[in-house]
Amino acid sequence: MNKSVQIYIVEDSVPSALLYQSYLDTMGYDVRVFHTGLDALAGLNDKVPDILILDVQLPDVSGMDILKEVTEAGLPTRTIVITSETELDYAVEATKHGAFDFIEKPFTKDRLLVTVTNALREFDLTSTLRAYNDAFDADGFGDFIGSSPAMKLVYQIINNVAPSNASVFVTGESGTGKELCASAIHQVSKRSSGPLIPINCAAIPKDLFESEIFGHVKGAFSGAVKDRTGAAELADGGTLFLDEICEMDLNL
Repeated sequence: MNKSVQIYIVEDSVPSALLYQSYLDTMGYDVRVFHTGLDALAGLNDKVPDILILDVQLPDVSGMDILKEVTEAGLPTRTIVITSETELDYAVEATKHGAFDFIEKPFTKDRLLVTVTNALREFDLTSTLRAYNDAFDADGFGDFIGSSPAMKLVYQIINNVAPSNASVFVTGESGTGKELCASAIHQVSKRSSGPLIPINCAAIPKDLFESEIFGHVKGAFSGAVKDRTGAAELADGGTLFLDEICEMDLNL
């Protein structure tokens, strides 16, 4: 069901409005009907719908004036204009003033539902893009610098994976910022209050790697002159970053 989708129908003809509503009811949309422009404007002030189906010929207020007001106010709705064959000039003007599409009377149920579906899809894409830009409109993210579309995509990926407790495999050529990426993941994760412990896997001899990760007690092997806390324990509650992990011995 689509009860979360709100659609307003503004149509002065009661039989026509009931017919359009019956079409939309089959999809489970939450539909409100207005028979005058003033009632529609009051409804828009009360709540902005996802879709506005608007007849251009109303008894009190021009549908074009309502469309212009919706566009000028930047209301987050998609307007579908209803016109008759003799009002096609209105349809052209409506698209210039921000209408998503227009439907010429008489129209079929399928024509209405396809247009509404397309409008909802465009509405969802625009909302997603707006949220994306609002989240990543700065010149950087974490310790990264850059606001290009490619970098914003990286920021989005980081933001998506950071809440997870799963291990994250960061790939890239030398110097591309893998450590910055690991740091950014840590900063926006729910573990950010804990430590970020980096370990350079390429710099640790394979015989000492187990000790570096899990620690040891004094006398565990030659040269172990005191207890040592391993990186895994140090990172508890935070993030363990295994840098250059591909340089590790395969057995490890």
